[in-house]
Amino acid sequence: MVKQSGIFFQIMNESLKYFGTDGIRGRYGDSIINEGFAYSLGVAFARYLEHKNYDKSQPVFLARDTRLSGKNLLLSCQAGLNDNHFITYNLDILPTPVLAFSVFNQNALGGIMVTASHNPHYDNGLKIISAEGGKLEPVDEYLIESFISEFTEHHLMPEIIHQDQPKYIGEYLENLRKYFGTNFLKGLKIVTDLANGATAQITPQALKHFGANVVSINQGDGLINEHVGSEFTEGLAHKVIDEKADLGLAHDGDGDRVVFIDKKGKEVDGDKILGLLAIHAKKDNSLRGNGFVATIHSNSGLAFTLKESEIELHRSDVGDRNVFGLMRETGSNWGGESSGHIICSDYMNTGDGLFSALSVLRCVLESQEDLLRLSNRVSLWPSRSVAIKVTSKKPIEDFEELQEFLRKTKETWGEDTRILIRYSGTELKIRVLVEARDEKVADEVFLVVQKLIKKHI
Repeated sequence: MVKQSGIFFQIMNESLKYFGTDGIRGRYGDSIINEGFAYSLGVAFARYLEHKNYDKSQPVFLARDTRLSGKNLLLSCQAGLNDNHFITYNLDILPTPVLAFSVFNQNALGGIMVTASHNPHYDNGLKIISAEGGKLEPVDEYLIESFISEFTEHHLMPEIIHQDQPKYIGEYLENLRKYFGTNFLKGLKIVTDLANGATAQITPQALKHFGANVVSINQGDGLINEHVGSEFTEGLAHKVIDEKADLGLAHDGDGDRVVFIDKKGKEVDGDKILGLLAIHAKKDNSLRGNGFVATIHSNSGLAFTLKESEIELHRSDVGDRNVFGLMRETGSNWGGESSGHIICSDYMNTGDGLFSALSVLRCVLESQEDLLRLSNRVSLWPSRSVAIKVTSKKPIEDFEELQEFLRKTKETWGEDTRILIRYSGTELKIRVLVEARDEKVADEVFLVVQKLIKKHI
């Protein structure tokens, strides 16, 4: 568990060669994200399963999002597994949560999802799903990496789409129906931005089933994540206002997260979403362990708001895998990231953007308030953040002037200021977050930290 008081300075150490915070990602066609590497990863996953003595009579599931490069990457992974005598089911285009649910529900050996999540359309990536429907532990990623060899050739199989794909989608939706009931969204008008991604059909279908009036945009008529979806909510905001909708929601390309737009067209801070879910679960007597897990990136105001409701905030390192790990450690059944990854272990062992959306909508309806008023009950500190591109990840502890400023800042403002500096686990970026009770202080500290970082990189 990550403890925090005063200024928190976190440096994310990277020791894996290929795996980052959430799978393997990069630009398609580079030295890693290509068909040859995908084949080698399929082989490595096969050898990992053999090492673990998994039963080869059970299949491995594979799926992808809507990126143009996804089909051949998937087929290459599939070939690597098949060449090592594993049964594979190619489920083609599916959201990551549907693949994760299907792996667990069907007792599959695991899964491979070809996606770069919210990254631009020209990127792609590979996520490995455990047999439990969650993310692998770092020790397992180490083992898989040890089996990866350099391949100059790869084998593409003929395209084989497993014909039972509708079955798995149906089972996933039926599970949601059991969890939420029927028609509980009746009377709500919702605009959805599907990011031209894997949720284009499933999310509108589910929302309509539960009784909502649904208007959808970016439902497959353009490139995935290209100025749409959870990273670009301006278009969704305009549509919510034009349609006089109650709210809007946007997924990322593979559907494992969700962000919200209120009825006035303003994006709701992800920490406010986490806060209202925690408080609702507390009132509903469904918050196990009287705690909620968020990451070191979540706003300090969230911790103070939850404390008022006698809920303890536990902080993990960044990444939904780390969130889930701390949930298990603390006995919590709810956790999430401000980016929109939300996990309820009563439902599944990983984030699901559609489930999260339905959970928030249930909070809204049961509170008999709109999302704008409900979310404003969570008070956040003034904060400033930026992602600065870098060419390499130099040790931040070697930035001497920055380190000296951090020490002085801690002495000056103490617990009223928090600074978080870390490298991205998926991109060549250094991320900076500054929070303070006083907005002027937040601005001043943020500008100095940016300047000092740019001086060292």
